[in-house]
Amino acid sequence: MKTNLKFTTMIALMFTAAVGLAKEPNSGLLTDGTTKSVVTEAGSKRNKSFLKKTSKTKPVFKKKGAIIFLNLLNLEGKDVQIKVYDSNNRTLFNEVIENQSIVAKAFNFETAHKDSYTVVVKDSEKTYYEYIAVN
Repeated sequence: MKTNLKFTTMIALMFTAAVGLAKEPNSGLLTDGTTKSVVTEAGSKRNKSFLKKTSKTKPVFKKKGAIIFLNLLNLEGKDVQIKVYDSNNRTLFNEVIENQSIVAKAFNFETAHKDSYTVVVKDSEKTYYEYIAVN
């Protein structure tokens, strides 16, 4: 009896998963050469109703204590310049990343001198800033 119940439950779960995956919306990453965007489309050809969402990508800065994590989706593969400045506007770090679609960096300020620091990320379109104060 227990075996039949387990088998029936497993078949029901597999059927539910298959039906759910059959109605999954289309999604993907697209670029038209001038802008970076994430496009998600959902709809039904029978009902002729569609939902289209487009959003620009920008770097994600995440702070954990005195560590800053940087992630940037660079679909065009253009150069990305990363710099770190102190409060006296001295350049402490400078790197140009070329031909990479995903840029990921971590900056550890745990052993840095007491000061305020600025992480600057410059892609093909804009410049982004993230600030951290070390006490």
